[in-house]
Amino acid sequence: MNFSALFIRRPVLSTVVALLILLLGFQGLFNLSVREYPKVDETVITVTTVYPGANPDLIQGFITAPIAEAVATTENIDYVSSQSMPSSSVVTVQMKLGSNPDTALTEVMSKVQEVRGQLPSGAKDPTIVKGTGQQFAIMYLAVQSPHMTSEQLTEYIERVLRPRMSTIEGVAQVQVLGAANYSMRVWIDPIRLAARGLTAADVLGAINSSNFLAAPGKTENEYVAQSITLRSTLQTPESFAALPLKSDDKNGVVRLRDVARVELAAESTDTRVVFNGQPGTFIGIFPTPSANPLDTASAVERELPDIQASLPQDMSITLVYDATDQISASIKEVFKTIGEAVIIVILVILLFLGSLRSVVMPVITIPLSLIGVGFFLFLMGYSINLLSLLAMVLAIGLVVDDAIVVVENIHRHMEEGLSPMDAAFVGMREITGPVVSMTITLAAVFAPLAFTGGLTGALFREFALTLAGAVVISGLVALTVTPMMSARLLKSGSHSRFATFVDRTFDRIANRYERLVSGSLKYRPVTLMIVIALVSVTGFMFFKTSSELAPEEDVGALFSLVSGPRFATSDYTSLYLDQSYQITKDLPELRAAFSVVGIGGGTNSGFAIWAFNDWAERTRSQKEIQTDIQGRLGKLAGVEALVFAPPSLPGAGGGLPISIVIQSTGEASQVYEVAEQIRREAQASGRFIIVQNSLSFDAPQVTVTIDRDRAAAMNIPISEIGQTLGLLVGGAEVAQFDRDSNSYDIIPQVPQEYRNNPERLGDFFVRASSGEMVPLSTVVKISTNSSPASIDQFNQLNSATISALPVPGVTTGTGVQTIEQIAQSALPNGFFIDYSGQSRLEKEQGNTIMIAFALAVVVIYLVLAAQFESFRDPLIIMMSVPLSIFGAIIPLNLGLGTLNIYTQVGLITLIGLITKHGILLVEFANQLRAEQGLSRRDGIVASAKVRLRPILMTTAAMALGVVPLITAQGAGAAARYSMGLVIFSGILIGTMFTLFVVPMFYTFLASKDHGDAYAHDAPQPEAEPAPSR
Repeated sequence: MNFSALFIRRPVLSTVVALLILLLGFQGLFNLSVREYPKVDETVITVTTVYPGANPDLIQGFITAPIAEAVATTENIDYVSSQSMPSSSVVTVQMKLGSNPDTALTEVMSKVQEVRGQLPSGAKDPTIVKGTGQQFAIMYLAVQSPHMTSEQLTEYIERVLRPRMSTIEGVAQVQVLGAANYSMRVWIDPIRLAARGLTAADVLGAINSSNFLAAPGKTENEYVAQSITLRSTLQTPESFAALPLKSDDKNGVVRLRDVARVELAAESTDTRVVFNGQPGTFIGIFPTPSANPLDTASAVERELPDIQASLPQDMSITLVYDATDQISASIKEVFKTIGEAVIIVILVILLFLGSLRSVVMPVITIPLSLIGVGFFLFLMGYSINLLSLLAMVLAIGLVVDDAIVVVENIHRHMEEGLSPMDAAFVGMREITGPVVSMTITLAAVFAPLAFTGGLTGALFREFALTLAGAVVISGLVALTVTPMMSARLLKSGSHSRFATFVDRTFDRIANRYERLVSGSLKYRPVTLMIVIALVSVTGFMFFKTSSELAPEEDVGALFSLVSGPRFATSDYTSLYLDQSYQITKDLPELRAAFSVVGIGGGTNSGFAIWAFNDWAERTRSQKEIQTDIQGRLGKLAGVEALVFAPPSLPGAGGGLPISIVIQSTGEASQVYEVAEQIRREAQASGRFIIVQNSLSFDAPQVTVTIDRDRAAAMNIPISEIGQTLGLLVGGAEVAQFDRDSNSYDIIPQVPQEYRNNPERLGDFFVRASSGEMVPLSTVVKISTNSSPASIDQFNQLNSATISALPVPGVTTGTGVQTIEQIAQSALPNGFFIDYSGQSRLEKEQGNTIMIAFALAVVVIYLVLAAQFESFRDPLIIMMSVPLSIFGAIIPLNLGLGTLNIYTQVGLITLIGLITKHGILLVEFANQLRAEQGLSRRDGIVASAKVRLRPILMTTAAMALGVVPLITAQGAGAAARYSMGLVIFSGILIGTMFTLFVVPMFYTFLASKDHGDAYAHDAPQPEAEPAPSR
């Protein structure tokens, strides 16, 4: 008795199995979280150190170098990059995907602490932040008020909104854009200061000595303890202005107001934010590395009504941009696609079987498999996401395959005169082996993908196991529920006219196909030569296909990076960002626009975001809008403006899609020259809208050279010259004061008119040993030149990053290859290239996918060899795999798609799909030869005729089931289209070749005595006892 006979006899047992699958599946699904992609532990740790007034060379040598060297030994590091900029050092530690973020943070903090003592005394303590590496927040909120100043808005945000939002679960950072934090600005007049015989050091000393933070303790006696409060700090501009600097008989008491203007004002005005043309302050929400962005955004939105209700009367908070809108829309679209695929597959089965009764058995497999796999996902700790849902879309066409094969085989025996019950027994004896083989084979094809590392493994592990789990459940259903239902629902005797028409049609097709196969076997050498030619062409086409990491998705928003000359101020950059809004505000799709000046890149840079209407409300795609905006911004003279879509995959970072790093042990100036040559040639290639070199030597720099002999003769310490310039020009905080239980910076500086011209530095005074006030022009020489805006390093080597935005029609893979070819001829000895951002991921994942593909082929071969107890039969079955790949590559070569992470996974999926056809043909041919003693040729021809109908049915179900993926629109459509395209084309063309190529190879490679061996090894069928009535 075979396995299925037990369930055919016991319908209640079969029903219990089905209900148990549904029960466990629902229990799992209801407990799964919903997110955009599977959880990807991407960790980026940033170490920022501020050293006010220091130039990039000093920052690099004394701060960046020791910190970068220390953190480079952290475990699981992918790479370390650094930037040494005026007054600050930023060391970025990019961890490998999957690294534990908390462990990494702890280790980096420990290593930074070890070198803290080596840093200059004037440097502030390093700030260490753990993040996901995303350049842009998942949410931006505008805070505005018609009557409040920027300082007042910032004060409210810092005291009320930031602490409140920081406590929301999943929020890692609440970034305030356009912040104007209060500070005590001391605007020193150097002429008045010198006239009273004072120096900047005197002002600093007075501030520090008169603004002292004291903790005097408490008094206590036997019964009472009282704390002591010493009002030793200054809190108002008036109290600071009255601060005595010196007292003598000639001038009396010289107070700070005599030499400076004191006011409570913003510590910096370099950062500005504009929302829909109006100034404001923005809040950016960044999630933690382990948080679900959907949950985080939902939690923030739930909190907004309460926040809005508690705001002052004339203040408002508006959600401007929510990146999770696209996630939610994508998930809705996939659910819609699932529904469409189910309807199409049902119609296909009805068309091929011609009977509503016959349709019920395959169709019931769909909910059982899709719901049942939820239990597997729950056990593995997975989620409902775009990729697991995409796996369910593909599963709709797959899970019905086994049931189709079972129903068709039982139906065939009924046509030969058996009752439904007997046909079920006989049919399952024949088909159990192929069903088990197909199920195991298709599940096994995803094993390498499930255990792959890197981004591919992190993203597609859940995809692979979802699809494999659904297939395993469908195989179980096909061996238990389907034969039981077939034995009781199918009816012998007369058929409907439509069913009769369908049967006759397929009989004619099968007879015609039998003649074609027989005829093709007479020309086996010709067929073999055609196969060899097609396989060769497949390899050529594969490596010529345009590639990219992932297709660009329509996320409903576009970003722009705007950069002006190195000397540009925030006023200069704001002017052009305002113009960018004015020339784009008439876009019909535009819902909101905002821009920020002075974030990250300095006052000469900014970024803008355009948020668009819902996908259903737009007539143009994001790509079309991008081309339109880029054309408009290209007319702006004086700035470079790049428009791009945010990356569609987690772990891809931000910025431009192509990032190639030029490295060398040579000087930064040498790196710049080589990188600039590569940039010019790449720009001239015509394949890029813009190519940028991160390293530049056009930053204006004022060099102050001290005449040491003259300074020594006047007994003027070098340190006093440096301190004077730092205090009067640097704009650094020198102390803090208390105001309403918060601390704020005290920032002395000369007014703007003393900083407009480098020559004005000579008007500053220092004190000689004689007490005489000496102008700096006496002991220094002032000159101007150009210097690097920053010193960049990648893995502790001087570097420059070539970033590029390809023109429409040029993929990132082609763009990277273009720059690589230019670099090969341009790089001198001692120079080499590396990759960062999306380009690094694309390079890594390309190799990973190739390995996974090769392993999938090997695993399937070994699994089939174990099942067939033969090394020849699996080879025959898998001969159709390269031809299926050939069919999948054709549309990509025609420009209908690219070779990306989705199409490559689709190719791996094809391996399992196409081998199912070979299993049906070879397994049944072996049975026929064992039972009837047929030759190899007669056995495979007979098998091909009998198995044609289930092969065509499963192919049609799979191919048409992915049509909704190909026709997808809206959010997330590009990924669905990419995978659907290769499966549709590959399965159709692969099946066509399978029907002729597998028989040909069978006659070449099958063992001549295989039928006898098969008959000897296989258990002889025994008569089933009559079922109880």
